[in-house]
Amino acid sequence: MSFSVPGGLVDGFIQRSQGRLHYANFQRGGDSVIRLVVYVLNDYQSRKWILKHSIEASHIFRGMDAYLLGRFGWAAMDFGWIAIHPECNTIFFTAGCYTTFMCYNMDLRQVKVISNLEDGQPPYLPYVPLYAELQSLQI
Repeated sequence: MSFSVPGGLVDGFIQRSQGRLHYANFQRGGDSVIRLVVYVLNDYQSRKWILKHSIEASHIFRGMDAYLLGRFGWAAMDFGWIAIHPECNTIFFTAGCYTTFMCYNMDLRQVKVISNLEDGQPPYLPYVPLYAELQSLQI
């Protein structure tokens, strides 16, 4: 099955969360404001993405390098997607030369710094579910 995502998958991120595909990306609106947008694919047959969440990037990156944000928005910040929580409306990412490990809670509209990383080296591993106990995988 092939399908497209809103705005194209240039810098976006697709991952399964809460039993459905989610797509997160930054988009510049008609008003030139850059927003974090999260879409969900509720119906795989229709292939129609529904906007789940939208927030101005300036709210998320408050306190980051103002020069970089003002010059080119989020893209100049060395931003990296890590994961979308498999059961919650939370996105994990790195920002600021990949040295700040952060999360954004869509329900509370809050950003939290989890850790400052040494040399930008990721001390994290993405969540991978363990399917070893599924009967369908037994040989």
